[in-house]
Amino acid sequence: KFFYAWMVIYTPIYLHEYLGFGWEKIGIIFSIMLIPFVILDLPLGKLSDKIGEKKMLVAGFAIAALSTFAIPLIKEPKLIVWAGILFFTRVGAASIEVLSESYFFKVIREENADAISFFRNTTPVSYVIAPLLAIPILLITPSFEYLFFVLGVILIYGLLITLKIKDVK
Repeated sequence: KFFYAWMVIYTPIYLHEYLGFGWEKIGIIFSIMLIPFVILDLPLGKLSDKIGEKKMLVAGFAIAALSTFAIPLIKEPKLIVWAGILFFTRVGAASIEVLSESYFFKVIREENADAISFFRNTTPVSYVIAPLLAIPILLITPSFEYLFFVLGVILIYGLLITLKIKDVK
């Protein structure tokens, strides 16, 4: 959820202010990047039932982290390149979203209603925490690009946590 909060706020700013994309091109890029959320939910769910959520969560975090690390390395404002890299960030994010929900509801029991409430509140909380973390990063780093490196590190941390969970099939 933190990934979304960070990317929704800072990616359009980066594309517009630092790379010079117009809003019409950003709209095209964002339309392409969101395709994984439409096409991957069902196939990921079916595949996770066969091989388990853990492996696929690890892959999702790896894809999201690597593609996020690549963002500040791409200096050319080429629509197809940016649509591609942001598409891959969302392949990872869509995987994480689908599989974390699947995993959560496989391991949670009815008597853990508080955990369900907490899980449901992670999205609004992330939209508060993400900017609060980004502000000091923007103040102490020499470039806006460092936000994406920090987000990549956060995703790697998520991957490491995922390696410790017990897989359920």
